[in-house]
Amino acid sequence: MSLKESLSKNRILPAVTIQDERDALPIAEALLKGGLDIMEIAFRSKAAEGAIAQIRKNFPEMTVGAGTLINKEQVIKAVNAGAAFGLAPGFNPKVCRFAMEQKFEMIPGVITPSELENAYEMGFSILKIFPVGQFGGVELLKALNGPYGQLGILYIPMGGVNLGNLSEYLNVKNVIAVGGSWMASGKLVETKNFQFIQENVLQALLKINQAGI
Repeated sequence: MSLKESLSKNRILPAVTIQDERDALPIAEALLKGGLDIMEIAFRSKAAEGAIAQIRKNFPEMTVGAGTLINKEQVIKAVNAGAAFGLAPGFNPKVCRFAMEQKFEMIPGVITPSELENAYEMGFSILKIFPVGQFGGVELLKALNGPYGQLGILYIPMGGVNLGNLSEYLNVKNVIAVGGSWMASGKLVETKNFQFIQENVLQALLKINQAGI
């Protein structure tokens, strides 16, 4: 299954920051039991590389991405760990070009029309809109669809998306999935409340199903 197909099927991309590698498998298991088989592990800690490798080995059915990739070294670590794709908070042409040279599927982050155009010109058709909540939220996405809807770019809004507003975002044209950390927040991971992570996923997917999105 391609990344595009996986995002389209799941509609949600959980963003997880793991400080302790031992938490990687219980978190992945909780997400899978909740109904999601895709996740992003942020490169915000030294545990990220090992966490990705563990999940890839023990849960091959989980599509694991590496998030917060802001330099070439992190891209290399993500590839070596077995990440299926990568995401960046911003649009760094050098990092994006390097990922393409490694044949590593990348989703750069953009927030302005200029960044969007430059990313599209480089060949990216799935873009992370970050931080969407601080730059207009749903209205920003609708505005971008005005001039750029014709390009067929698919969006993953992140930053301010939560259980209360995810349906609004998913109803916007060209939004393939929403991303966020609320399902497996830092506090839930720190307290090892994996059951609540599973319940958060179930709630989110139920809301999507009820909305018929």
